[in-house]
Amino acid sequence: MSWTDVAATLWFFLPAFVANQCPGLAAHFRMPGRISVSRSYLGENKTLDAYPAGILGAIVTFAMQQALPEINIHIGWYVTQDFSAICAIGTLFGLGAILGDHAESFVKRRLGKPPGTVWWPWDSVDFAIGALICIYPISGWIGWDRICLLLFVAVALHPLVNWIGWRLGIRNQWL
Repeated sequence: MSWTDVAATLWFFLPAFVANQCPGLAAHFRMPGRISVSRSYLGENKTLDAYPAGILGAIVTFAMQQALPEINIHIGWYVTQDFSAICAIGTLFGLGAILGDHAESFVKRRLGKPPGTVWWPWDSVDFAIGALICIYPISGWIGWDRICLLLFVAVALHPLVNWIGWRLGIRNQWL
């Protein structure tokens, strides 16, 4: 796998990476919708505002990517200027990222792990798995090599991204 493949995989998945960070930003800025999805099943820190925040973040990111069609053409990814297609694909990335995070929280609660407890590596890859599942009808199979790369990058970047969020006052803890 070349550096071009690595860059292409990261570019392809950028909307999901952004969507994964948007619920923390929504909470930090006290966006409306801070209602727990399900305290008993997910914990009170999983709130409804995650869905519009993650979806909007992914749509905006995907729209910005579409403003650079030469990159998308080079990596063989979707190119469109159709607003409804941009919204649909962004929604799939964002919804998948949030659903993946919430599915991981559901399993975590069933195992008796309290909110905020580190559950490595699942805390790092939950959003990526959810987004991969949701975007599959559009992207098709991206290959095990890219999936493994994506999961590796998610695990590797997780501590750095969390530390940045902690330093900015968006997260309560850096891990």
